[in-house]
Amino acid sequence: MSGYSLETFLVEVKQAINTNSLNKVLSVNPATTKHIPLLQPLLQTYEDKQLDSIIENFHFFDNNWPAFEIVLQKYLIFVRDLDPWSLLDSIDLLIAFYESISIALNNKQFNSYLFPLTYDLTKMLIPLAKLVDNKMMKIENRSNNFPRVSYLSTIMLKALNNIRSSPDLDDHVNPSIKYTIFVLMYISITLCNIYIYIDSPMLCNNVFSNINVLGLDRSLITMSQLIKYRFVLGKFHLLQSHYYLAFHHFEWCFLNSHSGSEVRFLVSILKYLIPCGLLMGKVIDIRSLQNIVGNDEKGIKLVNLYMPIIQYYKNGNLENFTRYVKVKRSYFIGLSLYVGFLQRIRILIIRNLLRNVYRFTQGLKFEDVRRALEISLNSSQHKQMDQLWFYVITDQVDDKITENILMALIDSNLIKAKLTATRSIVLRRTGSFPKIYDIYKIKK
Repeated sequence: MSGYSLETFLVEVKQAINTNSLNKVLSVNPATTKHIPLLQPLLQTYEDKQLDSIIENFHFFDNNWPAFEIVLQKYLIFVRDLDPWSLLDSIDLLIAFYESISIALNNKQFNSYLFPLTYDLTKMLIPLAKLVDNKMMKIENRSNNFPRVSYLSTIMLKALNNIRSSPDLDDHVNPSIKYTIFVLMYISITLCNIYIYIDSPMLCNNVFSNINVLGLDRSLITMSQLIKYRFVLGKFHLLQSHYYLAFHHFEWCFLNSHSGSEVRFLVSILKYLIPCGLLMGKVIDIRSLQNIVGNDEKGIKLVNLYMPIIQYYKNGNLENFTRYVKVKRSYFIGLSLYVGFLQRIRILIIRNLLRNVYRFTQGLKFEDVRRALEISLNSSQHKQMDQLWFYVITDQVDDKITENILMALIDSNLIKAKLTATRSIVLRRTGSFPKIYDIYKIKK
């Protein structure tokens, strides 16, 4: 490519417009884009305004898309000022280029030319911005501060709003509608994941409202993207403590995953589905779980992590359950399940305890309940364990606390019974222990 010049590059851009391959000629990867190292030394003598003037004289789109000319200018500035040895010195150039694209997408007549470039650049830029922000946090001894990723989220929302206004989405006969939806969904899913990453999950509502208002034909969305979208919806509802909705989305993702899906992908769903399922009274079979994960290392770790929890849950062993969760608290905090998991699941564990008492004794006597609670809570040991104060219900099981627990279970419809003044438990003849899922399904 000897004799390569700025004019040569701009001619290539015109050709790329004709072949709808702007994502190739405007690629920002210096390792795979041959013209970047050729252009860089040539551009050193050009000021920003000179570049703007030269681009304008090429009459791209008959000069009817000024924002595209800015896209080209920002790209050439990136190439000119790029430091291939310093991501920190180059990341802001990439972000400026990306922002110019998001603005150019506002042109409904021509914006589809930029869809492949938007997809490629988003896919490349997000992990780079995360890397820089994380490195700078360590250097500056900061935490939960993501200036570049946060700024990218505002740019992506602008891009999303512009893409959803594309006329392609209204033309169901147009074969390009599928790709337009593909890019739209990719930006939406990625943006929601960013909002969760920067601890601003409520902003996901902006995305969900944008997608809902479109009323997209699901048959035009790939199953992979539907699963990823429902998965991020599940995480959103989990963060809002909407456990029924979260479980509903995670379960859908798992059931609709192809039988040939990678185990790692299934494991990423299961790590949320299993604890949400426990909160809904849905307990996965350990053997089935082992068959799913096979010999996958992460899958085996998941089984080993959840197996004790499932066993304590089913047995009604609240003391061992709380000890285990305390040990694994960093894991559950990472899933945004820690406080909600503890607060909501304890009553279900006690309900399972009383159900086991009922099965063994063929009835439910107040004294049996109190004794079972003493064993399950191991309350006599908690008096010397101040560090467990957050986890335990009480440090002493007496008649009063037993009565309070029974009334809580009855009032929540977790047990269909009456507690008389003489502390006799009168169970309903049938369905004394209704399915937990059905109860929460009604309450949702």
